[in-house]
Amino acid sequence: MRNLHTPPAVVLYRIIGNDLPPRHSSNQTLVNVLFILENEPLFENVEKIWILNRIVNTKLEETLINLLSQYKQSYIRIAFDWNKYRRVSYYFPLNYPSNDYLRSKNFYKLTPMNKIRLIDTIYHKKNLYAMNNNGARNFALRHGKHQTYAQWLMIFDGNCYLSESAFEQIQNSLVKNGSRIKYFLVPMIRIVDNQDVFRQVKRSGSEEPQVIFRRDSDIEFLENIRYGRGPKEEILTLLGAMKSFWRPFKWEPEGRKSSVTFENNITFNPRFQYTSFVFRLYSGYHADHELLDGVRGCSRLYGIFLFLENLDLQAGRAKLLPPMSPINSINCTPWTTQEIQGIIETARERERNFNSPFETK
Repeated sequence: MRNLHTPPAVVLYRIIGNDLPPRHSSNQTLVNVLFILENEPLFENVEKIWILNRIVNTKLEETLINLLSQYKQSYIRIAFDWNKYRRVSYYFPLNYPSNDYLRSKNFYKLTPMNKIRLIDTIYHKKNLYAMNNNGARNFALRHGKHQTYAQWLMIFDGNCYLSESAFEQIQNSLVKNGSRIKYFLVPMIRIVDNQDVFRQVKRSGSEEPQVIFRRDSDIEFLENIRYGRGPKEEILTLLGAMKSFWRPFKWEPEGRKSSVTFENNITFNPRFQYTSFVFRLYSGYHADHELLDGVRGCSRLYGIFLFLENLDLQAGRAKLLPPMSPINSINCTPWTTQEIQGIIETARERERNFNSPFETK
C-alpha cells in the first residue's frame, strides 16, 4: 500500500453504470465489482476511486456502497434524479425522416439496423441523461485534476480488471515516456470466464482501449455523444487511434477534427501511445455472443431500449415500445417495419404534446 503521507502518482477511476439486459446480465455489476475487490492487486502509489454513475436501482446502489465501504474503497455518487429525468423529452433533430418518408419505398429499403438506429435517435436526450457515459468520464477527469495531486488519471470502465503484470507495463510506460506523452491507451481483452485473469499466458489486447490522461492534458470526452454511438471512439479518433469517426446519419453529433494524418494505414503525429492491456470482465449474458461485434451491438441497443422504456413507465409515461423479438445473430430485428413506423409516429405525436413533466397513462 502507498504511504498515506505521499500523494498518489496515479488515480484509477472506475465508472459503474446500470446493467442493461440483454447486453449484460442483471447482476453483472455486482458480480464483477466483488471479483475486482477480492482479487485485483493493490498497486503502489495508486488510489482507486469508484464513480457510481446514476444507478437507478436504489437497493443495488446501497449494496454497492456497503461493499465498497467494507473493502475501504473510495467512491463518489452521481445521483439519478427522477425529477430531472421526467423533464427529458424525445428527440427529433432537423432532417429526421418525416412520417411521409416512413411510408415510402425508400424507408422499406433501409437495412434493419438503420431502421433500429432511427429509434435510437429518438432516445438521444434520455440516453445522455440516464447513461451519462461521457459525462461521468469527464466528472472523474475533472475530479482528478482539481481534487487530487495525481500526475496520471486512469478513466476506466467499471468492469475493467488490471493484473499485476498489466499495471507494471503501464507504470513502465508512464515513467519512460510520460514526460513527452499526455495520453496512454490501454487495449482491452474481452473474456467470458473471469478466472482467465489468473491464467499465465502472454497477453495483448485488441478491443477498444481505456484512456489514461496526464493531469495537464487539454482534451476531454465529448458529452453529446450518447452511449451506443461511439462515445469513446470520438476521442480515440481525435487522438489518432482511429482513422475516422463513423456517423450513421447526417444529424448525428459530429466528432472533433483530428490533426492526425494517415498514409497507407500508418499514423503520423499521433498524440498517444499504446501500452499494456486490461481485462473486460464477463458481461454475464451469452458467452457465445460476447466476441461477436454485430450481436453485441444489437444486444446493446436492445438493452438501451428496454432500460429507457422502463424508466419512462416508472416516470408515469405511456408505453411506447411493442414487445421485442429475440436477438437474431444475423439481423437486428426486434420489430417489424410497420411496428417501427408506429413507434416513431407515436413518439413524434407525444413530443408535440410535451407540455408537462410527464404523460398520464
